[in-house]
Amino acid sequence: MKYFIIVLLIAVAGCQKPKEKPMEEKSELQKKIDAYAKIEINVKMDHLSPREKELVNTLVKAGEIADEIFWKQTAYDAAAVRDMLKSKTDKASKEALEFVMINYGPYDREDRKRFIGDGPQGHPDGAAFYPADMTKEEFEKYIKANPKEEKELTGLYTVVVRENGKLKAVPYHQMYKAELEAMSALLQKASDLADNESLKKYLAARARAILTDDYYESDVLWMKLKDNNIDVVIGPIENYEDNMFNYKAAYEAAVMIKDPEGTKELQIFQSHLDALEQNLPQKKEYIRSSAGKANVLEVVNIAYFGGDFQKGIKTIAASLPNDPKVHDEYGGKKQMYKNLMEAKFEKIVKPIGEKIVAEDFRKYIDPHSFTTFVTMHEVSHTLGRSYVYGNDKLDVRKALTDLHSAIEEAKADVLGIYNMDYFKRQGMYDEEAMKRHYVTYLVGLFRSIRFGAEEAHGKANIAQMVFLKEQGAVARDANGYWTINFEKFQSGVAALGKVLLEIEAEGNYEGAKNFLEKYGKLTDDIKADLAKMTDIPRDLNTTYGVMKAVH
Repeated sequence: MKYFIIVLLIAVAGCQKPKEKPMEEKSELQKKIDAYAKIEINVKMDHLSPREKELVNTLVKAGEIADEIFWKQTAYDAAAVRDMLKSKTDKASKEALEFVMINYGPYDREDRKRFIGDGPQGHPDGAAFYPADMTKEEFEKYIKANPKEEKELTGLYTVVVRENGKLKAVPYHQMYKAELEAMSALLQKASDLADNESLKKYLAARARAILTDDYYESDVLWMKLKDNNIDVVIGPIENYEDNMFNYKAAYEAAVMIKDPEGTKELQIFQSHLDALEQNLPQKKEYIRSSAGKANVLEVVNIAYFGGDFQKGIKTIAASLPNDPKVHDEYGGKKQMYKNLMEAKFEKIVKPIGEKIVAEDFRKYIDPHSFTTFVTMHEVSHTLGRSYVYGNDKLDVRKALTDLHSAIEEAKADVLGIYNMDYFKRQGMYDEEAMKRHYVTYLVGLFRSIRFGAEEAHGKANIAQMVFLKEQGAVARDANGYWTINFEKFQSGVAALGKVLLEIEAEGNYEGAKNFLEKYGKLTDDIKADLAKMTDIPRDLNTTYGVMKAVH
């Protein structure tokens, strides 16, 4: 009997599962890393010739140089912290390196606070474009005392340094001479590889522009590209890194493969641009006779992002070039990044909508409406005045300085959704389609608010939410979910569009400041919604399949 009991006990013990090790608690830094969904971005290049594939690889190499310059621009110790962490093998250092690579430096781009290393605890507003100890007040006082130096010191393509107690502007082509010579050589090689004549001319002009900081000719040639399978945006482009004045442009690179079928679907928008300009909800005297010439709409797939394109939140479309002179003469090129849009909708937009929108409205969250809205957002950057009304020598960007990005992004969003009603009147959309547009737009606002309340896109989207709620266009139900009043929505966005358009037309800095102070701050209900999204990726942590061929 004892023997039987012993055997039974042994048998029972053998059937018991071994105790599972408790899951290791993730560090706070790892949780932040996990907020960026890892994904490899790929693009089909089967239709490209071997020569074209070599051209793509050459452009990626040039883009990597732009990427390295951006590391020097974003913060004084960004590259040093990165390289220090690369030499370490412990787990904490590896985590820190991964988050540094996402943010391009030791500052979290969500709250702009330092998470590793010594130095200023907040990301300096002037990044590394100005002396580390320079204040905004000092710069403005110096300009006032030395007006002849203003053009160079406030220029897009200069770094401000301190020399013998004075402020001095150093052109980018001198500051980053070795890197730019290497980049220019690669762009010239790419030009030699290009069989498409318009692409060949553009790349050759861009190779020259990189060495002179004069981008007008290459921007014009970029607008004239035709029948090209490959495209690239490279150089100092956007002003988002300069949070002090919005004066300085940061280096970036996007290597793209055209999507001809997707582009055909968008061409219908192009013929309506002047009509959209005339339809703007602002004072009639501010409306231009034309939205510009030769506006181009394209769908592309991203092969590589570098520099300002790759840091933190990844853009899904762009409206370039930024030069207001080129805009007035040739319009703009609106490029939609199809493979990135598709990735973001599935991993971020749709899950957000299921968390914050009332159940009856969730059926309207639609991928096509998302891509259409992104398209119209980019189209809408072209609408409205580039120069202040009555002063064609003062462009709006300069007039609004540090507030321009937030106002301009809000304007593009609002006009993007406002203009859907114009196309409805043209018979393109019915009531159900409009509901899909409106609800998907609402969900998309929350996607951008998660970029950070102090970031231009985040601040712009908070302002839209708060303003539209005040208008009664959106509301929260008894269960805390968002709803849309379809009857009031169009009038609400029209009212908001009018405010933003007239701030820009008048170059009204105080008006922009007052608007953002009133509407651009997180409210308790938006904070509550953001708390529901902790398990949804904030954005994408992207790598690029093309890099395997390059290295």
